[in-house]
Amino acid sequence: MQQIVNLDIKLAKKKKLPGIDKKIFPYDLVIAWWEDIVADSIWVDIPDIKKSTTAVCCTVGWLMKQDSDVTILMSDFNFESNNDIKQGGGHTTIPTKNILKIKKIKI
Repeated sequence: MQQIVNLDIKLAKKKKLPGIDKKIFPYDLVIAWWEDIVADSIWVDIPDIKKSTTAVCCTVGWLMKQDSDVTILMSDFNFESNNDIKQGGGHTTIPTKNILKIKKIKI
């Protein structure tokens, strides 16, 4: 398995990787901690239900939008043949009121 990983690294170095032009893609890479609901559909004793808590989640992605209503993070994007970035995938929309902390990741 180690040999395959090393081979992949060598192959990746041969291809020139496009840079991220901040004029075209002005989004910051962030890590966000946020609070989410916890739900279950099984039978549980009432005392145990009363002990339920919410979940703290963590998402890493590009901060696409943040206003008083929503915070939108996107995990992936791809480069067009001219190196433009027009499509993204793996986006998460979180109510901004559920955001506990956001920290910019320097790349």
